[in-house]
Amino acid sequence: MHNKNLGSTWKNFAYELRSSFNEWVNGVKADSFQKFSDLIITDQIKRKVSQEVKDHFIDDWSKLNSPDNLVEKLDHYDNLRSTFWSKQPRKEGHYDKRNSFKDDSVITTNGNKKLFGITHNEGGEPKCFNCSKFRHISKDCPIIITCRMCNKTQHIAKNCVVKTTNHSNDKSLSVRQIGENSEESNSYLKKAKPNNFYPVQALIHTGSSCCLLKTSVAQKFKMKPEPTVNEIYGFGNQKIPALTSMGKITDGFEVDNVNGEGISIYVVPDETQPVYLIIGRTWLDIPHIAYTRI
Repeated sequence: MHNKNLGSTWKNFAYELRSSFNEWVNGVKADSFQKFSDLIITDQIKRKVSQEVKDHFIDDWSKLNSPDNLVEKLDHYDNLRSTFWSKQPRKEGHYDKRNSFKDDSVITTNGNKKLFGITHNEGGEPKCFNCSKFRHISKDCPIIITCRMCNKTQHIAKNCVVKTTNHSNDKSLSVRQIGENSEESNSYLKKAKPNNFYPVQALIHTGSSCCLLKTSVAQKFKMKPEPTVNEIYGFGNQKIPALTSMGKITDGFEVDNVNGEGISIYVVPDETQPVYLIIGRTWLDIPHIAYTRI
């Protein structure tokens, strides 16, 4: 959704729409009619998916641009979820002990309140954290865990430390951890060094889908943002944007001697954030970057 700014002419609004559309098409690499039609079909399917399913695929949701790939994952998820429920009709008032959850790992606070971890059903059968079924644990699970990053088994993507081969200029590129050389008390507050500039205070924000830079910093470093207007939404409300960017910079920056290049950094008003730079997933999800809280 792209809104017309107050005081802007319709001609400028049409130019902004065209620029935004071209940027989106180039970003998703829709260089043929087939790819473009796939994106439209995929978008229509995504609109029919519940928020619960979107949350399940949150790491891959923006990357699922093929309708065939999307429906395959959705059907697999539906089939897996359907196994949790009995196919036999239940009588009214019937209580199924096998599929009910047993609260385990009890932690008592203030003598009364209890917090539970769901690890068994009422019958005492253990829950597998690989397939979420009962009667076995993950090491005995018949469903093989496959990493979507390297397609190898026995680990998932967030624990994958495979070396990337996407950077042809790096002959021996290895994964580094952000924070391994840091002595700061707050693991999420860092010093980020934009290319050819001084370090600035930054916040690692895994919930942010993009990187945000204060306008005053862009002006101080005499950066030249592209005149891109982008609506940025906060958590929960997807109808009213939390703020509107004032431009976009394509650059790189370094954190704890780990460098990421070609990042889209949106320039936003100073009053919208307390730190100079918010580091979002466009930088954190670069294949050769791994981050841990130490």
